[in-house]
Amino acid sequence: MIITKLEAIDKKKYKVYIEYEYSFLLYSTDIRKYKLEEGLDMTQELYEEIITDTVLRRGKQKALAILKFMDRTENELRQKLKQGDYAEKLIDVIIEYIKSYHYIDDERYAYNYVRSKKDAKSKRQIQMELHNKGIEKSIIEAALEDELENDDSAIKRAIAKKTNDIESLTQIEKQKLAASLYRKGFRSEDIRKYLS
Repeated sequence: MIITKLEAIDKKKYKVYIEYEYSFLLYSTDIRKYKLEEGLDMTQELYEEIITDTVLRRGKQKALAILKFMDRTENELRQKLKQGDYAEKLIDVIIEYIKSYHYIDDERYAYNYVRSKKDAKSKRQIQMELHNKGIEKSIIEAALEDELENDDSAIKRAIAKKTNDIESLTQIEKQKLAASLYRKGFRSEDIRKYLS
């Protein structure tokens, strides 16, 4: 395996290309430690040592640091690792490691998300946000079915934020409120039920 390029990102970080393909990111101290240079024919043993002892170890630490303060979906964690210049095949290994300890679990995430948002957001809005976070449709549907019977609580709260007395609103104000609720994902029939 020939190191075809050591691309400096900044003074401390280098992208290492093997056979013209990006493989991993190393610090300048790692480059010196492993005596890497362009044109070097790297042995399989050295490659595996770098991957296991340095790259994957750092990747796992990075993933744990990302998850330390906030639960994430698998897709969100993948995106964060990509931003950290981890190669796709290494991200897969890191994700499997994290999953093995149940540090990420999209199903648990979806259920917790629905529970925490059901009184403030419409079913459609929650569904869209979970979809944007990369959660599978079947998991979203199961969480919504189990945790959210209807939008009653959320729509009442949304209306209460705008007014305490629906009866005192003019027709134009009611239409504006209805439009606002509709944009938040509430169904037309629910809006009519509460505003008529």
